[in-house]
Amino acid sequence: MNPISLYPAVDRLLPAVVALLGAVLLGFSSPTWAQVNTEKMRALDVDGVETTLGADAVVQAGNADLFEVGARARIDLRSGRHYAFLTTDVRYGEEDGERFRDRAFAHVRYSYRLTPWLSPESFTQVEENGFTLLQLRLLFGLGLRFQYVDTEFVKVFQGTTPMLEVENLDGGRIVNHPASTTTLRWSNYVNVRLRISETTFLLNTVYVQPRAGEPEDVRVLNEAVIAVSITKHVLLRVGLQLYYDSRPPENIEDLDVTLRNGLQVSF
Repeated sequence: MNPISLYPAVDRLLPAVVALLGAVLLGFSSPTWAQVNTEKMRALDVDGVETTLGADAVVQAGNADLFEVGARARIDLRSGRHYAFLTTDVRYGEEDGERFRDRAFAHVRYSYRLTPWLSPESFTQVEENGFTLLQLRLLFGLGLRFQYVDTEFVKVFQGTTPMLEVENLDGGRIVNHPASTTTLRWSNYVNVRLRISETTFLLNTVYVQPRAGEPEDVRVLNEAVIAVSITKHVLLRVGLQLYYDSRPPENIEDLDVTLRNGLQVSF
């Protein structure tokens, strides 16, 4: 039985629940990296409530050379035209033989399917990343998501969102860069999902986020993920991520490359 069907009023309550989750997120989350691919977190086939747990190992080169493991959790809710998810990610790593916890991330998003191809959506995000000297970053966005292709084997989406960014960096460690900024950016993404076989899927997302009034100040993220279903509830994921920031602090590299392998469990 669909668990959400037990509550007929959920269509009316879901937006309020999402708003509450957003408040909890801002109030209690530990403030990941300067740009995050939330498209890979979006579940297209959820009907009702689904909880997802995952773990992975990372080899990273760029601002930090390390071996890292991580854990994540997500809750998806869908009822009729309403869809929302709350996701969190915590990471541990070893550098020079020492174990540490340095990254934390949380994101909540609500989307309403206005038509089969158009969905207004809003989101809130909080993150911290010691590797890029990011102490706290808050995002608030409200925009539109378009669906151009929807077949059994190919799905193509595009999103555009004005986004308010509040960012605090470690003022004692950055070079030639403001420690605190409040910026309006224009976040744009294209997401392509390919079903290669009955058990293998390819997901690729490109984000481009220029600063309003200063398009030369831009952040770009490209992430490709191959997912292989081992069982109905267990997924093997292999991902490659490229992140570019045109204006980082002078002591931070402008390009990061990350290779990630891991398992994901849904129930």
